[in-house]
Amino acid sequence: MRLRISFARVFGFAVLLMALALPKFVFTNDYNRGLLVLTVIYAIAGLSLDYIMGQMGQFSFGHAAFWGFGAYVSAKLALDLGLSPWLGFIAASLAAGIIGIGIGLIALRRNRGLELAIVTLGFGVLAWIVALRWRPVTGGPAGLRKGPSPSIFGWEIRSEFSYYYLALGFLLLIVWVLARLEHSGFGRAVRSINENEALASAVGISAMRYYVLAFGFSCALVGFSGALYAHHFRFVNPNLLSLQPMFMFLIIVLVGGSGTLWGPVFGAAAFVWISETLRVSEEFRFLIFGVVLLLIVLFMPRGIYPALRDGVMNANRLLFGRWVQATDKDDREVVGSADGTSMG
Repeated sequence: MRLRISFARVFGFAVLLMALALPKFVFTNDYNRGLLVLTVIYAIAGLSLDYIMGQMGQFSFGHAAFWGFGAYVSAKLALDLGLSPWLGFIAASLAAGIIGIGIGLIALRRNRGLELAIVTLGFGVLAWIVALRWRPVTGGPAGLRKGPSPSIFGWEIRSEFSYYYLALGFLLLIVWVLARLEHSGFGRAVRSINENEALASAVGISAMRYYVLAFGFSCALVGFSGALYAHHFRFVNPNLLSLQPMFMFLIIVLVGGSGTLWGPVFGAAAFVWISETLRVSEEFRFLIFGVVLLLIVLFMPRGIYPALRDGVMNANRLLFGRWVQATDKDDREVVGSADGTSMG
C-alpha cells in the first residue's frame, strides 16, 4: 500500500507548531519576543509585495509608502478621534487599498512593468516628503507617539507575548486567504494575465480591471501590516514611508522565495534574525550581511523556502523510496508556490 503524504500540509502543520511554541519555550524574554512580533509583521508586508511580484508579475517601488500610510492612518484615528485600534486596522487597510486602486488606475493602463515601478517610486518619495513636512498632521520628523494598544473586553494586548499571538493569528488568516484566493476565479484570472495577457483578453478577461483590484488588495494588506506595527511599537515617523523599508521588503521576498506563501515568512525570519545576530559586530554589520545575502542568492537562487522544500522532498525519496509518495501538485493549496512544480 502506498502512503501518500502532502508535503504542504505536513510542512504547514510543523511550522504552525513551531510558531506557537517559540515564545513559550524558546524565546522567553521580551526582547526576543519583540523580534518575533517584528518578524510576523514583516512577513505580512512581504506577502503583500510578493502578491504583486509573484502573482501579477509586476514591481512596486512604493510599497513602503502604503505601509507607512496605514501606520499613520490607524495611529491618527486612535490619537485624535479616540477610535479603537481594531477600527484603525480596518481603516488603514481600506485607505491604503483605495489609494492603491487610484495609483493602479494611473499606472496599470499600458506598459505595466516599467510604468508601475516609476509611478510607485514617485508616489513613495512624495509620500515620504509630505510625512516629513506636514508637521500638524504627521508630527514631522518626531512622528506620532504613544498610540494605544488593542484590547479585548478591557484586557490590553500590549505585552510582546500576547501581541505576538495576535499578529500570528492575523498572519495565518492572511496565508489562508491568499491560498484560497489562488484557486478562486479572481486568482486564476490574475495568473492568466501574468502568463499570457493577449490570450486572457481574448477570452474576455479585463487585464486592467483585475490588475488594479489585485494591486489595491496588495496595498490593503501592507497597510494593515503598518497598522499592526503602529499599535505595537506605539510610534510612527516618516522613515516608515522611505525607501529603506521598501528594499527591506524586497530582500525578504527574494531571499525567502518569490511566488510562494511560506517564502516571505522565511525571508522575514532570516532578515530579522541575521540582522540581530550581526549587531555584535556593528562595524562590519552591513558588510557581513551583504555577504550572507549574496551567498543565499548564489546557492539558493529560488529562495530559502523552495530550497528547503526540495531538500526535504529529496530526503523523503532517499529514505522511503517507493513506499511514501509526497504529493505537492499545488504547493499553494495550503502554503503556496506560484511555479506550480509537481514534486510528487
